[in-house]
Amino acid sequence: MKKLSFMLFALLAVTLFTACGNDDEPINKQTVSMTVNNRAIKGDQVVFSQNNAQVEINYTAMEIQFNTEYKDINGQSHSVTTPAMKLINVGGSVYSFEKGNGEITGYFDFATGMMWFIINDSASPVICTSQLLYAYSTTTVNNPDNGNHFSHEHSAYLFALDSKCEKCILKISNFIPNIAGSVEASEVQFNDLTVTPTSTGYTITADKAESNNKFYTITDLNVTLSSQCQIINASYKCKGLDFTITGKVYPNVNYAVPF
Repeated sequence: MKKLSFMLFALLAVTLFTACGNDDEPINKQTVSMTVNNRAIKGDQVVFSQNNAQVEINYTAMEIQFNTEYKDINGQSHSVTTPAMKLINVGGSVYSFEKGNGEITGYFDFATGMMWFIINDSASPVICTSQLLYAYSTTTVNNPDNGNHFSHEHSAYLFALDSKCEKCILKISNFIPNIAGSVEASEVQFNDLTVTPTSTGYTITADKAESNNKFYTITDLNVTLSSQCQIINASYKCKGLDFTITGKVYPNVNYAVPF
């Protein structure tokens, strides 16, 4: 698994980490405050909402439970408090969980902290995710002048959406803006990208964006997060090179979306 310098803070937006027991005892529970993005979907209609969920993981019992909120397709707000749900390994570091008879179904990745779940609201399904991290992706860098190219799986991409789903931050770990395969920055950040919720995920675009360290400028950014955010396909230009990104939110997990 690649190293991500922003993993715990930026992905999970952690404001609280607590462990049961004293400092001499092993951690068996953790409670995390996590930003959750929700999309209620009915046909082409999408209602977006964002909240902070309190997530507790019990490592001894291998259970997860959380408190969260969302807006349904009619814009009505709801609160959800789940019971402790059993975590079932579905491959690698990814575990599934379920409340009731499919009332809530979801996945949690212990390697990345990425959380994805569906609330089957009576009015419409609601897709919920933590801030979107694509750590299992392939990046291809191409020189359009001579066709030389380089593909790698070292970079990860975090999209942190704002509360209105109008703008987002893109953080790239292990940034490789060359065809030699050398990491030039452990992390770069691009602000104020345009984000639009869709019935299958999100689109993220920018004609031009400058990195926070002023060293890099990207242009022609086009990102499509599809299959209810399971899949990323993206492209952009930087330093005269063309970049394409393909990947999944979870590796080697075949899970179906019911619409």
